Amino acid sequence: MKTPKIADELAAHAHGRVPRELRRRQVLMEARALFVERGYHGASMNELARRVGVSKPVIYDLAESKEQLFADVMAMVGEELTHTLTAAVLVEPELGRRLHAGILAFLRYVDAHRAQWSALLTSLSASGSPGGPALADLQRAQVLLVAQLIAGDGDALDPVVAEALAQAINAAVERTALWWGDHPELSAEALAELLTDFLSPGLLALSKRRAPPGAPRGPKKRT
Repeated sequence: MKTPKIADELAAHAHGRVPRELRRRQVLMEARALFVERGYHGASMNELARRVGVSKPVIYDLAESKEQLFADVMAMVGEELTHTLTAAVLVEPELGRRLHAGILAFLRYVDAHRAQWSALLTSLSASGSPGGPALADLQRAQVLLVAQLIAGDGDALDPVVAEALAQAINAAVERTALWWGDHPELSAEALAELLTDFLSPGLLALSKRRAPPGAPRGPKKRT
């Protein structure tokens, strides 16, 4: 599935050698569509080569392996999510509004890419799937991003506390987004309001903590 931009770039090289960087972007876009359509195990490198219009050795030269290609597709999804969440959250100066903006942006992304989201997560959770590390990398990156976004530039929130809160927020929102697939009667806006009402009191209270739970909060008194 070629985007218009890639299609235009490819057309400019119709009678010549396609640059390696452009061909790799084409491979990634076609691989993304193929994984969504057929899942990890159902997607074949032969089919990918046919869609791209090159030989299978060219695909392996550009992508190394099917597992690496899947990891690269997940990294692409992660970059899109990072851009989407950052753009939504950074315009909000107040922590509660940042939380709402981030949840709403995530849910709108999932809604706009519902088939992709379901197919990729199904591939990752399938028994024996080699995509586990790709999912772990994506989730880790999102946790660090959310921790940074909820802390804000001007706050002195302890990094460990911020990461703990980000883990809890991500887990709640991701699981709810999966559940949402069976409840299309709820809009992204309604679900974002619900999750914000549920999560914001704890976030606002714990955001004042400047040290990890259980850590000493001052010098011990001498006896």
